[in-house]
Amino acid sequence: MRRSGLIAVTAGLLAARGVYGCIVVLSLLLALEDHPPPTFAAALLLTATLTGIAATEAFASLIGQEVERGRPPTRGEWRRTVAERSLALSAAIAPVLFLVLAGFGLFSERLAFTLSRWVTLILLFVFCCAARALSGRTPTNALLTGIAAAALGILLANFKPLTHG
Repeated sequence: MRRSGLIAVTAGLLAARGVYGCIVVLSLLLALEDHPPPTFAAALLLTATLTGIAATEAFASLIGQEVERGRPPTRGEWRRTVAERSLALSAAIAPVLFLVLAGFGLFSERLAFTLSRWVTLILLFVFCCAARALSGRTPTNALLTGIAAAALGILLANFKPLTHG
């Protein structure tokens, strides 16, 4: 797994953490939709939330490893654990970029939130398809899983307005 001193991360782990990150990002975007903060604040909130989740998961995982192994984690184990947990941040890159660009006036705040939501849904589709394909499922099964995940995301995105009258 280790090449030239760098931690090699499996594609399956990237897909799994990407799905997780997309769900968090989509949830945050939907929560902010009614009363969105300024775009820079929204970008910071997305980044800080996913960073906090990744750090918390890494810390908890490292504690679990220490208990299981009966010794403190090595530097390599620390780096690997932090790198693996940080993959969830990949889902926030495009939405944060859209929000920052809107903050600089390149397009409207509303468009930034709309683009962020759609890109997150597309990423959810891609990560789910990749995860299923990497698990040995047929291309049809991988595609259907991606479609189902994106459809659930769209349903979630459109369910909230229905409940608010």
